[in-house]
Amino acid sequence: MKLLAAILVVGLLLGPGTVAAQDAQPSADLAGASITVDVGETNTVTAEYQFNVSEAGSGDSEISSISGTIWKLPDRDISDISATVDGESVDPSVSEGDRHLDVSFPVGGVEDGDTVTVTLEYEVAGPAGKIRAPLWVPEYSTPGQANVIDMTLNFPEETTVSGSTFPSPDGVDGNVASYDLLHTPGFVAAEYDDTGPGILTTDTLYSILGVVVMVGFIVGGLAIDRKTA
Repeated sequence: MKLLAAILVVGLLLGPGTVAAQDAQPSADLAGASITVDVGETNTVTAEYQFNVSEAGSGDSEISSISGTIWKLPDRDISDISATVDGESVDPSVSEGDRHLDVSFPVGGVEDGDTVTVTLEYEVAGPAGKIRAPLWVPEYSTPGQANVIDMTLNFPEETTVSGSTFPSPDGVDGNVASYDLLHTPGFVAAEYDDTGPGILTTDTLYSILGVVVMVGFIVGGLAIDRKTA
């Protein structure tokens, strides 16, 4: 009886630890994302995220969903969240916190080495002339070694960037601003109208200053040449 009791005690002590040790934790990277924001009084965010799963996990720790957060910004209501996982429609789970939404998408049958593609779309309300739209930031981040986040802002026809932006776009072509980013930003913000940037932007001022300095050097050099001639 004493031996049996000792075995039971050892089993109780070692059992949970043994089970926990057998449950491998999942591991994945955000391999890339393509985000498009159609700008207007209601902004439509459409995004596709690709995750490389190096380890799917096991037991209670096996990957069963991919979660992320969306910030709650003043006067920017988020609605109509829809999603697919690997092309199949899924029902997102949305939990509301004080300053953000926890949004997760169910996945199943994921194995080591798989690539999981999550596509989502939602609406963000806001006043015309200024976009400030929160973006879904997944729990798995990029490796941080290359710019793998592509983002495009499509402004209304005959409008373009006119003021401060975050992040700074890599290029603006008419009513389209494009971004090439290392990580997923928490939100995107920009001012826009039908006139575009003012004439005296910072870049313009630096360009004018550079021209003035160059002209000064040339005029000064000519004056010195005349005196020494």
